[in-house]
Amino acid sequence: MDLEKEVADHGERLNTVERDVMELKKDLSEGLARVDQSNQYLREQNNNILTEIIRRNSTADQRDFEIKKMSKNNQFKMFGMIFGASGLAFGLIELLLKIVK
Repeated sequence: MDLEKEVADHGERLNTVERDVMELKKDLSEGLARVDQSNQYLREQNNNILTEIIRRNSTADQRDFEIKKMSKNNQFKMFGMIFGASGLAFGLIELLLKIVK
């Protein structure tokens, strides 16, 4: 009789353990689903941030190119004015020298 009682008690404990394992499995699955959703959201946010950084870097590169281009153009204009002014001054001096002679 004690053996039957122990077998019944053991069966009841096994059922309790199986039920606990099923609850743990369900909780674990729900937790993993929430983690997957969170990871998906974070991946989307990271993708948006990366896209914005790439766009800004591209814009910055374009601005740098424009600034360098303007700088070179201004240097050419400056040299043009210097040589033009010196040529004009030379022409005026030559004209004055011809008039004075």
